[in-house]
Amino acid sequence: MEYKVIPWKFKWCRLILIVTMVVLSLRLWDLQVMRGGEMRRLSEQNRIRVKKVIAPRGVIFDKSGRVLADTRPSFNLYITPEDIKDFSQTVDGLAKLLNIDREDILEKLKMASGFPPSFPVKIKPDVTKDELAKVEAHRVYIPGVSIQIEPKRNYPYGKMMAHMLGYVSEISSEELKIKENKSYSPGDYIGKYGLEKTYEGYLRGVDGEKRVEVDAMGREVRTLDVIDSIPGNSLYLNVNLDVQQVVENALENKKGGIIVLDPKTGAVIALVSRPAFDPNKFTSGISKQDLKAINADPGKPLMNKAIQGGYPPGSTFKMVPALKALDLGIVNDKTGFSCRGSFSFGNHSFACWKKGGHGSVSVHKAIVQSCDVYFYNVGLKLGVDRIHEMCEAIGLGPKTGIDLPGEIRGLVPSTEWKRKTYKQPWYEGETVSVAIGQGAVWLTPIHLVQLSAFIANEGVTFKPQIVNRVVSPEGKTVKTFEPVMKANVKMKKDTFARVREGMKGVVNEPGGTAYSSRVQNINMSGKTGTAQAGSLEKGKHLGDHAWFIAYAPAEDPTVAISVLVEKGGHGGSESAPIAKAITQTIFKANTGAKEAQTNENR
Repeated sequence: MEYKVIPWKFKWCRLILIVTMVVLSLRLWDLQVMRGGEMRRLSEQNRIRVKKVIAPRGVIFDKSGRVLADTRPSFNLYITPEDIKDFSQTVDGLAKLLNIDREDILEKLKMASGFPPSFPVKIKPDVTKDELAKVEAHRVYIPGVSIQIEPKRNYPYGKMMAHMLGYVSEISSEELKIKENKSYSPGDYIGKYGLEKTYEGYLRGVDGEKRVEVDAMGREVRTLDVIDSIPGNSLYLNVNLDVQQVVENALENKKGGIIVLDPKTGAVIALVSRPAFDPNKFTSGISKQDLKAINADPGKPLMNKAIQGGYPPGSTFKMVPALKALDLGIVNDKTGFSCRGSFSFGNHSFACWKKGGHGSVSVHKAIVQSCDVYFYNVGLKLGVDRIHEMCEAIGLGPKTGIDLPGEIRGLVPSTEWKRKTYKQPWYEGETVSVAIGQGAVWLTPIHLVQLSAFIANEGVTFKPQIVNRVVSPEGKTVKTFEPVMKANVKMKKDTFARVREGMKGVVNEPGGTAYSSRVQNINMSGKTGTAQAGSLEKGKHLGDHAWFIAYAPAEDPTVAISVLVEKGGHGGSESAPIAKAITQTIFKANTGAKEAQTNENR
């Protein structure tokens, strides 16, 4: 059988074949010659991945070298967008498998949208063994998902020292936009509270990287090259862990703040705020439910009450007008006022805490027994502006500059402050309340420990500092924090002598408001304070804050203390015993003294 060739069909087939060959040849020329380098690079990227090697954060130690914060291995779950075959299959499958909110996965992927598709996006940190087993068993059904072992911040003491150490957590999208954070990537950890935040630049190490070969599923086949990470620097604190534990135990199941420091240097020996939180929860990725519970807690566990809690200082504040009046000669050790249990000024009667009164009162007796009437009189003789002036000189009001974020200012009123704030004049009756630490006076526990240190040092204070030095991974000292003087006020020697003798008597003389908290073999000096928590509400008193400031030994002070127990009642019965326990721990003092149980209420 013969086939007849149709000429015009043959011509068209030959033309189509020629055109096709020309197009293919041009495309091959473009891919192999013109874009050969780029194609090789893309092919290499599909086969070789560069992965980040997370650097461990520096360790935080107490003064004696005991570990307060370190790192531990953690299994973290990632998604590499480039390896996803079916977006819905991977995302929905992972969400269902590990009970993760789908929107959370999408949000994390969105944060990394500006990075190459080969960039691994951290979806869930610190997965459990059960979750790890589930992922491995279903790996073929959720392509693009991988597990990496990385160092995780660990706080071995949990809630203890939470407000001081702080915590780290994943960097947020808002933080990534900050210019100073340009070296961070989505999923990186950053200090967000406490020392972790203040010393982020020292604690954060330098990440390394490794080049690995991967298969079509994105799984590692072999490691080609590794650049080791460099761990962060370590911090050595001034904190004494033994004292810190005593302070923590003293505030267990209570609310308040305590600071202990060396008045000669400003070195912080202990700092605590209650209630507290567990920083490990934030490091492991705190759940929305846990975060909601913490924020809803009326005790405000995320507030560092030692530096962020503003309270009326009560009778601890009496040392301020005492110092100013003695130095100006307005009163001396022989000046006396009669206390019959109240003080009348204008149309108002101001009560003394002791209903029957203290009788004839000198400055020494007024401090030892905390007579309100004496200081009502002294306050009026001084005037509020001179009281304010004394506070400014000491540093009561401005921030102390402690190396923790979030410190607030205090408030000591003046005539100018009221005029600017309320457009009203100051009335002398208001000075009466200010003189005993009530009214418009608000200070933090760290302000009050500075007052204690000021008297202990006879006019000198130092910036409170928690960190002593920064040490490199090789053990070399990178930076040492020397004492920084904050105040150096020249006053009459006799002024400090009178006030110091009074504060010594508070603890060591019968009738002193903290006599039951005296320590055998160590003369602790102090001042109690009981401050109204607020005004009357529907006829019901809101409670009293219990204050106590102290220093020891009285002769040559090496420790200053500020104790606040929120709505704890009387300073002498609630806060002074805590200072006693702190002093005993520091000096290992004999505790055999028989304790009196009277005159504790101020």
